[in-house]
Amino acid sequence: MKNAVPEARLNQPSLGPSLFEQTYSAVLEAICDGAVAAGAKINQDELAARLGVSRQPLTQALSVLRIQGFVRDAGRRGLIVSPLQRDFFIALYQLRESLDPMAARLAAQRRNAAALRAGARLLRDGRNAMLSGSLAGVSAADMAFHVWIYELAGNPLLTDTMRLYWHHLRRAMTVVLTPSADRALVWEEHDAMHQAIADGDEALAAQRARQHIRDAAQRVIEGLPG
Repeated sequence: MKNAVPEARLNQPSLGPSLFEQTYSAVLEAICDGAVAAGAKINQDELAARLGVSRQPLTQALSVLRIQGFVRDAGRRGLIVSPLQRDFFIALYQLRESLDPMAARLAAQRRNAAALRAGARLLRDGRNAMLSGSLAGVSAADMAFHVWIYELAGNPLLTDTMRLYWHHLRRAMTVVLTPSADRALVWEEHDAMHQAIADGDEALAAQRARQHIRDAAQRVIEGLPG
C-alpha cells in the first residue's frame, strides 16, 4: 500500500472531526479515488504509520469500512479492498433509478435562489475537474452534484443512504471511465437536470434524472468485470 495514502499526521489537537473520523475519511478517500486498488491487501501497521495514528482508530475505521462493503476479510491475507462486482452495481443503479427521479422532483418543488446558485457552482467545478483530466476529481464532483440534489430534496434518509452508495460509485467510475466525450455528455445531462429543477418542472426533472441514471448505468456497468 505504498503511496496509497498521503503522508499525514492526523492526531494533532483539533476542534474538528475526531481522530476516528479523520482516519476513516482518509482511508475511504484512498479507496474511492483509486489510490488503493481493488483487491489490494491492507497492511495495517504500515497504514497506521503513514497516517500517524495508533492501531485503535485505524482498526475502528476499517471495521466500519468492512460493514459498509469497502473492505473485506480474505482469510490469511487479512483485510483487502473489496473487488468491484458487477452484480452489486447493477443493484445499485436499479435503486438509483427509483430514488434519483424522486429526489429531482422534490428538488424542483423546494428550489430557491441560494440553492440554485450552489448547484451552478458545482456544475462549474465539475467541468473544471473534467478539463483537468483527473478521474478522481471528476467522480468527486459528480458525487457532489448529485448530493446537492438529494439535500435540496429535503429528505435526510435519502441523503444519508445515497451519500454512502455514491462512495461505491466513485470507485467504479474511477476504474472504468476515461476522460472522453462521454464525460462532457455527463455534465451536459447535469446542466439539463439543473435547468429543469430551476424551472420548477417536476416531471421534466424526474424524467431527465431517470434517463441520466440509465445512461450512467450503461457506461459504468459495461466496463466492470462479470
